[in-house]
Amino acid sequence: MVFGEIATVIAPVFIVTGIGYLWIRRGLSFDNETIGNLVMMVGTPCLVFSTLTSIDIDLRTFGQMVLASVSIIGSCIVLGWLLLKLTNWPVNTYLPALIHPNTGNMGLPLVLLAFGEPGLALGISYFFVNSVSQYTIGMGISSGSFHPLQLLKQPIIWAVLLVFIVRGADLSVPVWIASTTEILGGLVIPAMLLMLGTALARLHLVDLHQNIVIALARLGFGLATGLFVIWAFGLTGTIAGVVFLQAAMPVAVFNFIFAERYGRNPEKVAAVILLSTLISFATLPLLVGFALQLASPA
Repeated sequence: MVFGEIATVIAPVFIVTGIGYLWIRRGLSFDNETIGNLVMMVGTPCLVFSTLTSIDIDLRTFGQMVLASVSIIGSCIVLGWLLLKLTNWPVNTYLPALIHPNTGNMGLPLVLLAFGEPGLALGISYFFVNSVSQYTIGMGISSGSFHPLQLLKQPIIWAVLLVFIVRGADLSVPVWIASTTEILGGLVIPAMLLMLGTALARLHLVDLHQNIVIALARLGFGLATGLFVIWAFGLTGTIAGVVFLQAAMPVAVFNFIFAERYGRNPEKVAAVILLSTLISFATLPLLVGFALQLASPA
């Protein structure tokens, strides 16, 4: 039974990601920039709005997810900084990769498949905090400067603010808006997995020894901090399962974009993303199985 549940979760992830990978390997065209912008600027805000206004997630639960994700990110900042100082490896190159996991392209499909719509709502809460951190802490580390106003350009921020207004004022979302955002939000999960596959097909391995240490550290830090936060905050049920999966995700593909933009050894960041994702894929049955056990009633 457990094996069947695990297969149900990971098979779609492997298949859709594999389609993206094979698409590129066959030399077919795939405009990552256009599709990525469509997902980030339109699809993701619609998914956030549609899910968080249709699923009954109370402010206390949302607060638990925010606190858990902030605690995990903060812990990874400290652990990552210590590792890089001890090894004397470039902080601007590797620290964002150690902090920010792939809670979008890989995390959201997994929590949806593992825990359904309620899990997706919780996963989006974690993804939101991770995205805010990427556009502030991550961008600041990569660029060498901090620009918090950059957040105002991100539609996901406005989508969450609209959710708070709707839920706080107990407003009823018109059917045409609910239907439109649901359809546009439906683009996100398959598009993210296809983009993950195409990104993996384009990445290459360099400096194998150094980058495999960073890749293993990202996964190790995620597992350790995720389990610690679940224990420390007494999280149980679906919340515990979602926090564990999101924390255990490999390096986010988005880290490569910042590394390339600011000249922070993008080829090394690409190698770390590829290695951590391959390791994560290899361990996915164990991760999903453990997450399902965490979420199951005692």
